Amino acid sequence: MKRDRLWKSGALLALGLVATGCGAPAANGGGQAATGASRAAASSQPVTITFWYGVGTTLSQDIQQMVQEFNQTHPGIKVVATYQGSYSGGGEEQQKLLAAIKAGDPPTIAQIEVHAMPVFAASGQLLDLTHLMQSSSVDKPSNFLPGILVSTQYQGRYYAVPFNRSVPVLYYNKTLFAKAHIASPPSNWAQLAADAKKLTSGAGSNKIYGFEPLVDWWPWEYAVESGGGSILSADLKRATFDQPPALSILETEQSLVKQGYAKVETGPNYWDLMTQDFINGQVAMDIDSIGSAGTVTKGVGGKFQWSTALLPRGKTLAVPPGGGDLAIFKDATPAQQKAAWTFIQWWTSPKQSVKWSTETGYLPVQKADLNDPVYKSYLTQHPQYRTAIEELQYEHPSPASPAYLAVLQPVQQALQGIFDEGKPVAATMHQAAEAADQNLG
Repeated sequence: MKRDRLWKSGALLALGLVATGCGAPAANGGGQAATGASRAAASSQPVTITFWYGVGTTLSQDIQQMVQEFNQTHPGIKVVATYQGSYSGGGEEQQKLLAAIKAGDPPTIAQIEVHAMPVFAASGQLLDLTHLMQSSSVDKPSNFLPGILVSTQYQGRYYAVPFNRSVPVLYYNKTLFAKAHIASPPSNWAQLAADAKKLTSGAGSNKIYGFEPLVDWWPWEYAVESGGGSILSADLKRATFDQPPALSILETEQSLVKQGYAKVETGPNYWDLMTQDFINGQVAMDIDSIGSAGTVTKGVGGKFQWSTALLPRGKTLAVPPGGGDLAIFKDATPAQQKAAWTFIQWWTSPKQSVKWSTETGYLPVQKADLNDPVYKSYLTQHPQYRTAIEELQYEHPSPASPAYLAVLQPVQQALQGIFDEGKPVAATMHQAAEAADQNLG
C-alpha cells in the first residue's frame, strides 16, 4: 500500500510515448454494423471490460472479491480484472500500459499511479471524464473529499477518479514521548528537531533515535513545498528544487542524522526497514504512508502506545498525493465506456468506498463516507486514520509535467547521496536539478 518507486526505466519509456506520440486515437465503437440476428445475439451477452491494476498480495485479493461482487450484481457487465505488476510509473503495469497504447490494444480501465497521470493524459489516450463526473450523482466533483481530486486532473480536465489513495503522515511513539515528558507531537520542524534530541537515548544496539527520515522522493515533495520552495517552474520547463527555501527541511533532517539524533535505512528495502524500526521501538518518530498503519498496528501489538499526527509545518504545509486513480481508455467502444463508467461509479459510491477503505486502510474518497456508520465505527477503533483525512485539506498537486517521472530519477539518487553518504545538501540538489533540466528538455 506504499507509494511505489518511480525511477526505473518505465519512466523513460513513458517519456518516449509522449515525445513520439501514439497516433490518432482509435475511433470509438468501430466495426461493421451487426445484422438483426447477430445484433440480437450480441445483446444477450454481457459487455466485457478489462481492468488492469498494479497492487498485489492481499490487495489483489480484495480487488478480485469486489469485482466478483460487481459482476454478480450487474449481469449485463463482465469485468475481467488482472494484476499486471507494480502500478508505479516505472513499474511493470505502467510499462505494459504504455506498450499496449502503442500497439493500439489498451485495456478498458487501468489503475494509474498519481504521479504518472500527466504521462497518460498527455498521450491523448484517456477518456475525458469531465462531463461524466459533472452529470453524475455519485462522482460529481463536489461529492469528493477536499484535495482528493488533485491528481485526477490534467490541464483543467478530469481524466480519472480516485481509487486507492494515501498520504504521508508523522508516526510517533506515545510511550517514548511520555517518558521524555513531551506532551504532544511536533507541529513544526524546530519542534521536531528539539523533540528528536530529547527522545534519543542509549547507545550501540540499544540506542533509540528520536527521528528517522524516509529517504524517498515522496516525502521530499512535501519537504520542498512545505519549506516554501517549488519543484518546477510555473511553465514546467525548469527545476527549481535547488533554491534555498526548498532545502530547509532537508538540511534539518541531515543535521539530525549527522548529530546522531536520527537514523536512516539504505538498500532496496529501505522503506520496509524504516517501518520495522518504528515497530521495534528503535525510533520515536518517522514519516511514513498512512498505508503502513495496518502493518504498524499488527507489528506493535501491545508493546507500546503510538499514534499519527499531521506532518510538521515548514513555512506552510503542502501534502503530496499518493496511491492511484482509475482511468478509462478512449479505444474502448461506447458500450464498454458506458459499462466502465458504471463500474467506476459503483466502486466509488459510499458503500463500496467504505468497504475498500476499511479492508485496506486506504483513504475514503467521498464526503458521504465520513458519515457512514461503518466508517465511523472504524475510525473509533483506528483513530490513527483520522490524521490522513485531516491532511487532505493540505494536499497539493505534484507538477503536471509528462516528464515528471524522469525528474524524480536524479532526485532519488541525490537523496541517497545526502542521507546515505552525507553529501552536502545544496550542492547535491543543484546537480540533481541540472540533470532534471536535461530530462525536461
